[in-house]
Amino acid sequence: MKVQVNGNSYDVEIAGNNATVNGKKFDLKLNEEEIILNGKQYFLDFLEEGEPSLMIINGMSYLVSKTASVGVSAKELRAQISGEIVDVFVTEGSDVVKGQLLLTLEAMKMENQMKSPVKGKIREVKVKKGQLAKRGEVLLTFQ
Repeated sequence: MKVQVNGNSYDVEIAGNNATVNGKKFDLKLNEEEIILNGKQYFLDFLEEGEPSLMIINGMSYLVSKTASVGVSAKELRAQISGEIVDVFVTEGSDVVKGQLLLTLEAMKMENQMKSPVKGKIREVKVKKGQLAKRGEVLLTFQ
């Protein structure tokens, strides 16, 4: 899978107690409070799950997001942050292309443009203009 950490992209594969990052292999051990890579211990101070996720490891903050591999399609679009739906630009049954603007969500006085991660058709629009959406809430689904 592709993983972005603070804007940098990495190819990551995890299999049991092994991880491969950009072709380099690591011994990996995970638990709720620490990550051990090749014997070096990192403390997980804070984790806010979502897409993207916020992680604080050994006092340093990291914004981590996963991107779909080639051939994997998204089935839903979720709010990345809580806010108010300002505009919805599609309806159920709309054909969309990857990167097309689907809706705008305002959070902390900033407008966040939500774009289509895939080429496809809108199955269901679950929000409307003026509605409040919570982080992680499904905003619309794809066929």
